[in-house]
Amino acid sequence: RAPQRGNIRPMRLATLSFAAAAIAGAAESQTIGLEAYLARVDAAEAGLAAACEAFGDARPPEGRVWVRLGAGGVEIAPADETAAEAAAFWAEAALGAQAAAERLYGQAAGDGLKAAPVMIEAKADGVAIHDGKAMTLGDPCDALERLTAAMGAAGPGNPFAAARSAATAEDSVPLPVGGGATAPLGQAPEGALAIGPDGVSAEIIETEDGAALSLTANADAVPGEALARIYAPGDRFRPVETVPLRILPGPIEETGQGGAISVGGRHDGAIRLGREETLTLDIRQSGRVRFASEGNADLSAVLETASGEIVAGDDDSGAGYGFGFSAELAPGRYTLRVRHCCGGGGRYAVTASPE
Repeated sequence: RAPQRGNIRPMRLATLSFAAAAIAGAAESQTIGLEAYLARVDAAEAGLAAACEAFGDARPPEGRVWVRLGAGGVEIAPADETAAEAAAFWAEAALGAQAAAERLYGQAAGDGLKAAPVMIEAKADGVAIHDGKAMTLGDPCDALERLTAAMGAAGPGNPFAAARSAATAEDSVPLPVGGGATAPLGQAPEGALAIGPDGVSAEIIETEDGAALSLTANADAVPGEALARIYAPGDRFRPVETVPLRILPGPIEETGQGGAISVGGRHDGAIRLGREETLTLDIRQSGRVRFASEGNADLSAVLETASGEIVAGDDDSGAGYGFGFSAELAPGRYTLRVRHCCGGGGRYAVTASPE
């Protein structure tokens, strides 16, 4: 199999035999990148614990609710019309699970975590959550922990313990996306080349203890198991050694959703669970403008001036449960802040029409 393309940097060293040393030293190669990753796992677990404590002993309304996480955020739908209260409860409670999943699974969350719909069922004797792999019964906090794992398509069990275990596995070098790691090599052949998988730069460097493999994963690196390959000079097809890597998800960028809308225009977007979408609007000529949401999404909106002064807003006066309001606007820049009801998220559409 032909080697994957990566960043190649040669370095003249001496003799051969180093793979065993790389694996043996993997546990010692916890660089700042790995430490930051493990701290993020701790923070994710603490954040979920705080979310659990926030709604404490609250008894969720009985009913079945479907939850799915996509690029637009968490979408929650009652299994039937009798479960509307349960859907509202889980929309608010799932905020903690989504925040934990984003921190724990990192960059994957930025693209919309790939997970099948999850069913949560609140009954008199507890809460059951089914993610297509197993059904468990427990309290609401147990359900949120399971939901965090499901959002990352992780296996059953404690997602935080699994993340720590994967990060510190001794049979591979842990490498967080956006971070780096260094694995000792012992001695490498003179003129050896190091090639990392896509998104990972690999370089053979000299240290006080001998040769080492320096690795850096950028945003294009794909989380999961991978290999760094070492090639002797003149032979780029048959690596003399391979170094197993475990690429860990990196931090999600906290850039908010946003966009712009013009008078007479329309904006389509997606709101992530518990977040808001901010749309800028530039008014060149004084006039009255009507803002309205389309579809049946339960949306509210507030219009502000550039200095943050609220001009107008609405919740349920539009189509379905959406918003609809008009405002007389002077020239200047305005911000329309759009939210889903009950901490929800998903697709939406907004129009700004002259009156």
